[in-house]
Amino acid sequence: MPDDRSRPETPTPQLTRHWVMAGIVSSASRFIPIPFVDDVIRDRCQRYVVAKTLAAHDAQSCLDQVRPYFGSSAGCVSGCLAMIAKASLKLLLFPIRKVVRVLTSVRGVPLEITRMVLLGRTLDRKLQSGEVPTTAEAERMRVAFEAAFARMDFRAVKAVVNDSLNQVGGWKDAAIAVARDVLDTTADPDKRDLAADPIENAPQVEEGAKRVDEAMHDPAMLQLFADFDQRFDSEYANTSLRRSERESPKG
Repeated sequence: MPDDRSRPETPTPQLTRHWVMAGIVSSASRFIPIPFVDDVIRDRCQRYVVAKTLAAHDAQSCLDQVRPYFGSSAGCVSGCLAMIAKASLKLLLFPIRKVVRVLTSVRGVPLEITRMVLLGRTLDRKLQSGEVPTTAEAERMRVAFEAAFARMDFRAVKAVVNDSLNQVGGWKDAAIAVARDVLDTTADPDKRDLAADPIENAPQVEEGAKRVDEAMHDPAMLQLFADFDQRFDSEYANTSLRRSERESPKG
């Protein structure tokens, strides 16, 4: 449990920059012409965001406890079976999907960066209470997050993020290189020191994240984040209520 006296009241600029960096690297997976890498890179970037946020609250040892918030909730067997069942179709559609993802990168890149920022920001808000979410709460957070994210209108994000990244030459190539390093199967993400994570050592990605982070302090962006917070809180309350109703004894 994090020490209430030492936890920050708001995310530090460095923490939010880490969230943006993870989003930039995750978004770069769309440019790598290898099947199945998108999901792997996104999962590892989400893990990085959550681990960094927990570390900021001196709760890095609670990663497994909150794993349902950012990782697959399916068990190993069911997850593997689902992957096998989808593999043939995904391989068949891979060329088309990859072309579409590249062509839609003008919207997809800002959306993925925003997703990572909101993932970290939402967990950070929960940790402000001084309590780490239980595994059950983390599961409900994931459901609420996906529901709230799906209902948001992120059109305003596109221009803000793209304009910021366009000021940094070579950010895309740098992000692709980091994404490939993130895929390194010789390094178990759960055993890797955060300071040694590939995302930590990419100056051009960090510069891009700095520009995007500064742009995200625009009043319109701050209002968008506030709107998301309200939607998430509402979805989380509804999810908790439905769970309580299912678990209550029938009269």
